[in-house]
Amino acid sequence: MQPTLADIEQWLKAEFSSAGVAVATISDNQTRFYLHGFADHQQNLAVSNKTLFEIGSVTKPLVGLLTALAVTKQQLSLSDTVASLLQAPEYQQHQYSLAHLLTHTSGLPRLPANLTLTDVTDPYANYTRADLMSALQQVQPGEQQFEYSNFGFGLLAELVSRQQDSTFAEIMQQQIFAPIGMSDSKVALTNSRYPNRAQGYQIYETPVANWHFQALAGAGAVLSTIDDMALLLQYYLQATATESDGTSKKQQLRVAMQLSIKPLTSDPDIGFGWMLQRHGLVWHNGQTGGFNSFVGFAPAEQVGIVILSNSTNPVTPGGMALLQQLRQRAGSTINADAQP
Repeated sequence: MQPTLADIEQWLKAEFSSAGVAVATISDNQTRFYLHGFADHQQNLAVSNKTLFEIGSVTKPLVGLLTALAVTKQQLSLSDTVASLLQAPEYQQHQYSLAHLLTHTSGLPRLPANLTLTDVTDPYANYTRADLMSALQQVQPGEQQFEYSNFGFGLLAELVSRQQDSTFAEIMQQQIFAPIGMSDSKVALTNSRYPNRAQGYQIYETPVANWHFQALAGAGAVLSTIDDMALLLQYYLQATATESDGTSKKQQLRVAMQLSIKPLTSDPDIGFGWMLQRHGLVWHNGQTGGFNSFVGFAPAEQVGIVILSNSTNPVTPGGMALLQQLRQRAGSTINADAQP
């Protein structure tokens, strides 16, 4: 069933049965929420605006935003190489730049060779910083062409954290979550528990383990709610609609947001972790063992959508379809307003 803006609730029932789904659409400076299904079937717990979902690889543009902030503050440069940042002879083969990491063109493989996957139900939980640095010493980067890399974004988050003399979880909280007001969002660290966290499910309501992270947190560790992700999109849309001078922390964040959706490479077009389409869409999706997510927006029309789900049913096709409809409706309004 193809969703339409007029029948989102019917689409959710038909497509997802009792699986938990939270949707936020933004248009005309208004945010509309649609909540469906269960955050936890066993406890008969319905999805709410405060349900924490694993957003998976939607974490990557948040790492990109942290990087854009560091670039905006002139703490890092896009041309900085990994070798120059680590300053040790065992890493001298890593002559690709931060821009290459942001756009999956570093030559690093999708996953580190020493990620053993001894527990496929929670695959990143036991991967430590020592493991990451060991993998970095051993790997020989390939050609600088597009190859989607969780390894690369785990490394990027580590590099930005080292430059800030902090941890990824701390700088996410201090520089992204707190300024925007994303009060419930967290980084899912190993051996930590999080209230309101949804249970993930495979098809037919089969529960699966939640995922946790250590050194590869930048690849997909963020937990967030539909309220918080809607706030993030609102911030992005406001940032792209107005000029910012960059003097205050919030203004610096808006400047970084503007920077983060500018293309750094083409074929495919990629910004600071964001996937870009030449007709004006900015988007990313994510998937973990029992969750799916989609975030997309169109700056020119000032519209956006978030879909978070605790099932393996894909949400990207529906998210794209609804985002295109939001754009078309906004475009019609813009055109009507422009008539003499």
